[in-house]
Amino acid sequence: MEDVLPRHELDVPDPAPLPFAIGSFDWFGPMARAGFPHRHSFHEIVYVTRGTGAHVVDLAAHRLRPPQLFAVAPGQVHHWRDVCGLDGWVIVFADDALHQHPEDRRALTALSAAPGLRPAPGDAAGLESLLAAMALEYTERRPGFTTVLAALLHVLVVRALRLGAPRPADPAPGVAERFGRLLTHDTGIAPTVRAYAARLGVSTSHLTEAVKASTGEPPGRLIRRAQALEARRLLARTGLSVAQVAHAVGFADPAYFCRFFRREVGVTPGRFRELNRE
Repeated sequence: MEDVLPRHELDVPDPAPLPFAIGSFDWFGPMARAGFPHRHSFHEIVYVTRGTGAHVVDLAAHRLRPPQLFAVAPGQVHHWRDVCGLDGWVIVFADDALHQHPEDRRALTALSAAPGLRPAPGDAAGLESLLAAMALEYTERRPGFTTVLAALLHVLVVRALRLGAPRPADPAPGVAERFGRLLTHDTGIAPTVRAYAARLGVSTSHLTEAVKASTGEPPGRLIRRAQALEARRLLARTGLSVAQVAHAVGFADPAYFCRFFRREVGVTPGRFRELNRE
């Protein structure tokens, strides 16, 4: 089924040898303040310096108390609610921008799980200076600017982690990390461990062992968690029927999906929708 939530692709000014852009909310335009639920195919870091309202990330509303940092992972659903005077920095980038520091992918996953991090006054001044330096490199585009931007992006990720996000796990085995990225970034969730093993070109037993060694949990449990999260997104933010939501997250039988959803979430799909409609 086609993704019914708007999915934004990375679109940066030409020429753009690095899949990266930084600017103010005004520079990016109205879409930077989008008030409707949507998701991205790219990473986004937002540093809010001014404004009121809330940033809603995967159904949780985070009241704005600037300065505040949000990291939104590919596939996460977010929007701005009742914002006024919203200002700050917006940084968008694709995975390719992390080639110098691939370990930052795990750090960004940790940051996306801890939205609304608030720096201390001393940290806020340092972050502002860092973001200003990144914006200058991006706009002036002097020789070697792509290397400098990649390095400054790494510094930003490291400093953001210091604000209180949970530390990322130790480097995961390659297959476990790829499995995690499929669960996080893809909206078409495969319902079985065997299906993911086939996509990754490994045996089911190898995938199970790698994921358990990396996360401490079997892949089937992580798949069920991803299915429940995507179902919650679709029920709360779209007009799809329960049967259509069931199909979108990998269930052929709507009745079985309803039993699954109640077991994982604690309420029926219909009741969840009633409680979470905006």
